[in-house]
Amino acid sequence: MDKKNVILGLLCLGGALGLFVVQSKELQQQATQSSSTTVHEHASVTPPRVQATANPQSASEAFTLPAFDATQNSFVTLENEAIRVHFSLLGGGIHSVELKKFTAQRDGNEPYIFNKNAGLPALTLGWDKHQSITQRFQVTHQADRFLQLHTTLEDGTILVRGYKLAASDAENPYSIQTEISIVQPKGFTSNVKADRTHRSLWILLGSMPDMPGDKYQEYLNFCAYNGKEMECQRLADFEASNGFLGMGGHEAHPYLEFSKPYHWGALKNQFFAAIFTPQTPAIGCLSFPRVQEGRSFMQGFLQMEITQSPMTISATYYVGPKQYLLLEKMGQHQDELMQFGFFSAFSKVLLLSMQGIHSFIPNWGWTIVILTVIIKLLMWPVTQMQLRSSQKMSSLQEPLKKLKEKYKDNPKKMQEETMKLFKECHINPASGCLPMLIQIPIFIGLYYMLRSASEIRFQPFLWVKDLSVPDTVGYLGSIPINIMPLLMGVTMVLQMKITPMPSTDGSQQKILMLMPFIFLFFCYNFPSALVLYWTVQNLFTIFQNKLTYRKKPIASIGSEQKR
Repeated sequence: MDKKNVILGLLCLGGALGLFVVQSKELQQQATQSSSTTVHEHASVTPPRVQATANPQSASEAFTLPAFDATQNSFVTLENEAIRVHFSLLGGGIHSVELKKFTAQRDGNEPYIFNKNAGLPALTLGWDKHQSITQRFQVTHQADRFLQLHTTLEDGTILVRGYKLAASDAENPYSIQTEISIVQPKGFTSNVKADRTHRSLWILLGSMPDMPGDKYQEYLNFCAYNGKEMECQRLADFEASNGFLGMGGHEAHPYLEFSKPYHWGALKNQFFAAIFTPQTPAIGCLSFPRVQEGRSFMQGFLQMEITQSPMTISATYYVGPKQYLLLEKMGQHQDELMQFGFFSAFSKVLLLSMQGIHSFIPNWGWTIVILTVIIKLLMWPVTQMQLRSSQKMSSLQEPLKKLKEKYKDNPKKMQEETMKLFKECHINPASGCLPMLIQIPIFIGLYYMLRSASEIRFQPFLWVKDLSVPDTVGYLGSIPINIMPLLMGVTMVLQMKITPMPSTDGSQQKILMLMPFIFLFFCYNFPSALVLYWTVQNLFTIFQNKLTYRKKPIASIGSEQKR
């Protein structure tokens, strides 16, 4: 039974670690692919049940955007309290968006700028993916937060573009309302055989860069929502892959194009998103990456169908932080961009709780500490059950050892007597696993929430300069020195030392003592915020252990067994 108890405990711990093992392998695979494969200018993978309309035979067929002479450009700027938007008169799109409440560097004053040095403005239009409209627009009307532009193309098509920024006190000040009015020359028809008319409009969503904290570019995606689920492409999807055990392999794609209805399309990285949500669903999308000066970018189009003339395409264009409440209020599942994973319900509750605490505590580090204490207080009864169970199991080891010696030739009888002993002593061997099972969704929910929470970006705590990344204080050769995970490992060792072992078997105890080092290995490069949570909860558990084991040890088990 000793071995069964140890195996049960290891399975409980393994459940927590298993998900991280899978993800670590996935991230390592991405890193390997990124170092061995050239990323081409535009590409995408084929999601299940969707057939890509472009599958180039070689990387030389990479998708390229048309040339854009930025030296001939001029701009019009609108702003509110949250964003400053620079509109390009060449093409009538958005040259860049400054997020006034977010800095580009941790210790800098310059704002984070979306679509900086992108080549083409965001919301650039095109009759197809290779024919972008870069003609000069004229300003028809300009007000405090409103801009209207117009131009007439060579074929007589009239384009009118309108933009309206949200008021500074609006619920979502990062939203830009936009309209594209199209008046085509006489003879327009939506018949697909009429080659000389424009039947669809491609809208470039911009260019999203990776983030330094997203080491394996896991969060750099193009995503589109088809009404049922969100489909995402990442950099690894554009690169050649042999798949897993021969399954899922594919060639390199310079771009991926999908023809199906999409309610919105988005570019995102670890902390920011650009989301285009048209009132009428798009009929397709196209995504592709590019590399510039050693940095990776994701770009993409939505394809809108033109069914009549004149026609107006109305949409909301959100450019801002990945904050759950802002995205959730958009009302069409844009909050899925947070990618909270299987335990998303826990992530949402924990995020809202953390925000509530932060409204009273201005420091995000102390907010996490207080959130951890609240979680541990709520779990106090369950943890107490685990500690008392461990104490009883520890006191039961001598009688169990005697049972093993007595019935070593009769395993069935030994099992019966062992279960009888558990029943007499009111011990449930599985009860010690319950707190771990409860902590698994909390820990994983926090993991996904804290990895992409823009609230903790660049937020300091004690010696930690940025809670969203590891607290690296130096390097030993190429190995980073992260203090917080080391403290977490020490607290786990102390916790195990004062917790009674469920077995007297030395080899089994050594296996259990390896668990802190396993956790240290997996958590070493986690965001400091997550490791802070785990360290504080370890300290709280040590405190609870001390209080529990102050009481007189259980000493009646041996006598009960004799009786």
